[in-house]
Amino acid sequence: MKKILLTTFLSCFALSLWAQGIPARQEANLDDVYSQYGLTGENVVVVIIDRGIDYRHPDFLDENGNTRLAYSYDMIDPSGSGDPDNPYGIGTIFDRAEIDQALDNGDPPLSTDRGGHGTATTGIAAGNGTGTGSGEFQGVAPMATIISIKITHDAFPPFDGEPGQAGFFNPAYVPVALQFAEDKIAELGLPAVTLMNLGSIGGPTDGTSTVCQAIDNFVASGNTFVCGVGDDGGNDNHAASNISQGETIEIEIQKGEASFLRFDLWYSEDDRFSVSIERPNGTTEGPFAAPAGPSGAVDMNFGDISMFHRGANVEFFGATSNRRELLIDFTGDTGTYKVILEGTQSNDGDFHATLNPSTYANNNRFLNFVVPGYSINDYASANEVITPTDYVVDPTWTDIDGIPRGITGQGDPGELWIGSSSSPTHDDRLGVDFASTGEVCHAAYAENTYYASFSFNVLQNSNGLYGIQNAVSGAAPLATGVIALMLEVNPNLTPDQVRTLLHNSSQEDAFTGPVPNDDWGYGKLDALQLIEDTFETLDSPDFSSNEFIAYPNPTQGKLTIATSQISSDISVTVSNVAGQVILTQEAQQTRRLELNFDVPRGMYFVSVSTPQGQQTLKVLKD
Repeated sequence: MKKILLTTFLSCFALSLWAQGIPARQEANLDDVYSQYGLTGENVVVVIIDRGIDYRHPDFLDENGNTRLAYSYDMIDPSGSGDPDNPYGIGTIFDRAEIDQALDNGDPPLSTDRGGHGTATTGIAAGNGTGTGSGEFQGVAPMATIISIKITHDAFPPFDGEPGQAGFFNPAYVPVALQFAEDKIAELGLPAVTLMNLGSIGGPTDGTSTVCQAIDNFVASGNTFVCGVGDDGGNDNHAASNISQGETIEIEIQKGEASFLRFDLWYSEDDRFSVSIERPNGTTEGPFAAPAGPSGAVDMNFGDISMFHRGANVEFFGATSNRRELLIDFTGDTGTYKVILEGTQSNDGDFHATLNPSTYANNNRFLNFVVPGYSINDYASANEVITPTDYVVDPTWTDIDGIPRGITGQGDPGELWIGSSSSPTHDDRLGVDFASTGEVCHAAYAENTYYASFSFNVLQNSNGLYGIQNAVSGAAPLATGVIALMLEVNPNLTPDQVRTLLHNSSQEDAFTGPVPNDDWGYGKLDALQLIEDTFETLDSPDFSSNEFIAYPNPTQGKLTIATSQISSDISVTVSNVAGQVILTQEAQQTRRLELNFDVPRGMYFVSVSTPQGQQTLKVLKD
């Protein structure tokens, strides 16, 4: 397989660089980014926390057929939990050498993605498009270094002779995944962006949960982190109001689907709400008094209804905010249920409640006390996260059999995708940063996966190796790839600076209305404006005092010199600590110059000269 891919890789890179999905590429102005700046994501790490990856896919192999993955961490595979090389106590870690050995031997995959979601989203962010000779389906940052972390997988039935799969997710794995990412980013010594491509409505959604705390700590260590807002827009799945002392209210819930439905309500620890639950047939459970204090719990099981009423110290999300949680799971008949609350003690009285699953595509919803918005996932409410939403560009494609396909009822081109979650957070902060192009993206598909079993989603002229990805799970990795290009330009950007640049470069139009707002954030992603603004940071006192930067630094063999302005002539001289000149290189009409830094380990002085002046940089060869 590796030998077959070499020619397609070379022919792909002889062409202009493309991003996944021509409409998405054009909408985000990525064509202009590539033609004007030649960015590829090289010497930047893209970390994808998702459902794993099929690392055998051509998108994730380099020109020599070797893996582009520095690490694949399968947190669900228990075989490596006792490995002394795995200090995290969960899952199995595979490094570059182990993956390459498996590729060379043609071994069964060490870890894979049987569903296809993780492979697809990694391809959108960083696939190199070598599955076809044209490179049409190339990802945004095709030469980035990849770290894949498999933290979850979806349930699906048997298909095409392949077994089905039960779903799995444990939120306690998220802080471990972030620690692994932080450690390996530091080890590689390269700028990095991390995407966690999961999350759904529910939880405190105020930035204080255990996972949000872990995200904010990860970012505080200098790591840029992205999480999409979620796919829970388009339905009445959020209710809110105020209950005064002695008042009783009835929250009506339409359970329109036969499957599981979760109700999650949050209110102040200073209040006490007693609870009754009425079924569609009129029978009632309760009333049940509220837990007595912050460590109290009233947990009840009624067969088809389970109730968990928890004080602020024992709610399920480890939130530091002073709020109680009332969580009710419904597994019984469809119909209208009522959650009846009495304010036995009300000092604040406000509450927020959500339903899950309750999306534009199903019939579960609140029938009263509905307040639009507030549907972003809990992880997207972290204070330091970058949160893209999704809008429609062109929801059509031609499948592998030459049949035109499309998704209807998702919104017209230019509009927000109907399923995009919306701000604000429960504590009324803006929860959307900007909107990215996600309807639809073109993405890597691996054979024998659930994704690839739907031939109508597999793209024409793709060799069966690419298909569609939509929703926020398409928009977020595209945005992540663009951030990788930003970090290629200026590896010294802090997470706050990345977010500020994204805000300032995003575009307002007739669809977004005045920005910022709770649906669109600061507007639509414009990669060209963003990259131009990023180049300007190289000599901006607000971002960097240096006219030139050198990265990666320390370097293991390649060094890039970058500046904010095109120079007619650039001359670079590399000297050792003894003052001996060991390398020179010149270039014209460029902002970037790449050196093959094939020198012994140690400290070097890199002198950069242009008609405008000279600057000397210190570079460490590792």
